[in-house]
Amino acid sequence: MKKQDMEYINKIYRESLKPDWDELDKKETHQGQDLERPIYLKQYQSDIIIDLDMNVSHLEKHSLMESIQLRKSTRQYKDQALSFKELSYLVINTCKIHRIGKNWTMGVIPTPGATKSLETYLYIDNVEGLTKGLYHYNGRDNKLYLINDNVDINLVNKALRNQFRGAQVVFFWTTTPERTEYKYSFTAHKMISMEAGHACQNLYLNSTCLDLGMVAIGAYSQTDSDKLLDLDGENEFTIYMATVGKY
Repeated sequence: MKKQDMEYINKIYRESLKPDWDELDKKETHQGQDLERPIYLKQYQSDIIIDLDMNVSHLEKHSLMESIQLRKSTRQYKDQALSFKELSYLVINTCKIHRIGKNWTMGVIPTPGATKSLETYLYIDNVEGLTKGLYHYNGRDNKLYLINDNVDINLVNKALRNQFRGAQVVFFWTTTPERTEYKYSFTAHKMISMEAGHACQNLYLNSTCLDLGMVAIGAYSQTDSDKLLDLDGENEFTIYMATVGKY
């Protein structure tokens, strides 16, 4: 890429990080025009639905303050399974939805205007009692749905750009931008990125609480990860991911 082209692209992306709220006329947003609201909770059909174990608070090995100070990135994992309770703890404290209203959802991470643009998928490779495969977290009933039990680990690693490195679980966060655009128009995109950061930080701290390793991955293959999750890459696409495991 030529230097002037890179500088032009950098300028565009910088502008997207500083939208002018004074220019936002809420009457001109889709919500302001009373247009139909996008579906804000994705649901799959599955023959295998996993009830998370809610009795997991006793698993913590570090306090919140300790976890903040000890947090680090781990890029290599032991060949040792996560327990189902450990997985439940991570999902509950990273994804759980507490309340659902007519036009909003509220959960364990802050989302712009309670619009919840994110969906969470998990590739589970080595968790006690669970089938290997790709799962989706259902925010309506707070359960995991197995959506693909025939996943080639090489495709997962390809999506991660060869950063799987023996992880027991991979978290994939996707965004459906129109959920937030509906309310916030051109100011939505900065907040969507912040929402993904909130989710990943929760996962970092909760992994540390359990003395597990984790690393956030932003340098992934967009095409391969969207293909792995069977997304159209336009209305829903991968925005962030992380690997978790024993270290």
